Amino acid sequence: MSKSLESFLFGVLLGVCVTLITGFGFYDWKTTAKGTAQSEKDSDRAVINALSAVCVERFKKDVNYDDNLKKLIKVDQFTVGDFMEIGGWSKFSTSSGFELEISNLCAKIILSEAP
Repeated sequence: MSKSLESFLFGVLLGVCVTLITGFGFYDWKTTAKGTAQSEKDSDRAVINALSAVCVERFKKDVNYDDNLKKLIKVDQFTVGDFMEIGGWSKFSTSSGFELEISNLCAKIILSEAP
């Protein structure tokens, strides 16, 4: 093999390696499996955020808002999700497996906005 052909092939190989390392390392390229997993995680998070916003509005529009807010403030952080579910504010027929996350985020938002 001639010296110039070896140099050319080495340059191509080096260029491919540098491109792959740069792309995956610094520009957030992903394999199909990682991309799919990240997409599913992002879509689940979007559903939780959207349903939590609805939960917050349900809680605020409840006729017993002031009493419920006082109870929510007193509830232990480990049972706040149960309190939200029992009250019915975080129950959705479409929320498959997200009930606890919705309840906790809903309570967190309500408590952060509380006077």
